[in-house]
Amino acid sequence: MTRSKSSDMSAMGRAWAIGMDLVIFLIAGGLIGYGLDWLFGTFPIFMILMGAMGLASGLLRFVREALQLNREMSRSIADLPPLEVEDKEIDE
Repeated sequence: MTRSKSSDMSAMGRAWAIGMDLVIFLIAGGLIGYGLDWLFGTFPIFMILMGAMGLASGLLRFVREALQLNREMSRSIADLPPLEVEDKEIDE
């Protein structure tokens, strides 16, 4: 079974999206926390908390996407015809 170039690019695009989501969620959480710290005058507290929440959100997205890809691959493998195995005697 050969894979088309478009399906390879689609898989590569999904992989990049997962990685970028992780980074973007971390940065967004840190920036929101920085803004809250600036607003309330509590410098590192909200930045650390919101950065950790952004990291957790990115990891959750990563795990969900990995599980979805696993399900899709399992379905595509189940649709393949069974392998024909030749019976050969093994002499010991």
